[in-house]
Amino acid sequence: MQEDRNKHKDIHILYVDDEESNLRIFKTAFKRKYTVHTATSAQEAIDILKEHPIHILITDYKMPQMSGVELLEYTVERYPNLIRMILTGFADIEAIVRAVNKSGIYQYITKPWDRGELEMIIEKAIETLRLRDERERLIEELRQLNTSLEEKVRERTAEVEQLLAKVQSSIRYAQRIQEAMLPSKQELQETIGEHVLFYRPRDIVSGDFYWVAHKTENGEDKTIVVVADCTGHGVPGAMMSMVGVNLIAQAVHDREIHAPGQILSFINQGIIERLRQEETVSRDGMDAVVLCIDRKAQKISLAGGNLGALIIRRGEVEVLKGSRQAIGGYEQEEASFEEINLPYEPMHIYLYTDGFQDQFGGESGKRFYSKNLVNLIEEIHRQPFAMQAERLAHTFDEWKGSLPQVDDVTVLGFRFEP
Repeated sequence: MQEDRNKHKDIHILYVDDEESNLRIFKTAFKRKYTVHTATSAQEAIDILKEHPIHILITDYKMPQMSGVELLEYTVERYPNLIRMILTGFADIEAIVRAVNKSGIYQYITKPWDRGELEMIIEKAIETLRLRDERERLIEELRQLNTSLEEKVRERTAEVEQLLAKVQSSIRYAQRIQEAMLPSKQELQETIGEHVLFYRPRDIVSGDFYWVAHKTENGEDKTIVVVADCTGHGVPGAMMSMVGVNLIAQAVHDREIHAPGQILSFINQGIIERLRQEETVSRDGMDAVVLCIDRKAQKISLAGGNLGALIIRRGEVEVLKGSRQAIGGYEQEEASFEEINLPYEPMHIYLYTDGFQDQFGGESGKRFYSKNLVNLIEEIHRQPFAMQAERLAHTFDEWKGSLPQVDDVTVLGFRFEP
């Protein structure tokens, strides 16, 4: 019982009334349950507010010098969390309403007050304080939690940015390595003459690659040109392209294999062995087309694995399709690639991967398609090669628009003169 009476002793109530008898009655009624302060004037009440942590202020309406409403107005900005009540027998309801609205009064109590009713009002006010404190506590906890989360996000973002910078730096370095393995513009010029090259990796590094060689050993005069599209994009595709370039160089320079079909068979077997595809059941590999121009034998031959070529001679356009056979993959060990012999006469030759024709774009977001690429090459093939490169790039960019690039793109074309 004693515990119940003292459970709100930490609640400080200030009662203001210019009649001391009213103050004594109030204090006698509530001093056992709450910590009660009394004042006979507004000024005395202000002094008490400065010295004690008052939670609830109850004031008479009419008082000399400063009215109860004026006292409440004084506390609005200075003590915003204070529960304010006005206790009066004043009958002017409109004045009371204005006071309630202006002073943020929690409760308007009429005189003479009933102890039980007033105690109930005070208990509700205390519950309001408790809920307000709880709300502020939760808000502060949320604020601290939010601050902590923001800090963690900043830390993680900084870590991710540092990691991303390292990854991008590594990829840029890989790009330089890959570009060093590709034929330079000068090497292309010396090997196949004037040419057009539109090479656009989807990511920084590419799964597409091109390769040329001019073989003059033992009186030979052979030009070998390769365009390939490896499995994957970005770093995985680039790693596969390095395997492909190494195998082609080994076939052409070390083994002196110059027949296009045999070159593809060598690459196919090399991929299977190097990637241990019979053990891993891997399907990684590439699509490629190999062209060999033998000037001494006056012979042009071509072989492709899922890639072909486009030739234009005597004003006629012909699309040559390679074997429907991928290069590499555990099921392709016995793969063979059919060779196509071309007439030894002037012609334009274009080797390309499927990146251009598979690009989505246009008004309907559809693929560019092979027939449109063929028509584009036919339209531009008589133009200077530098202008052809500009037209290919402009057409691709205009078609793609804001859509992402879906694949690596390579188009390599030149004019053959016997």
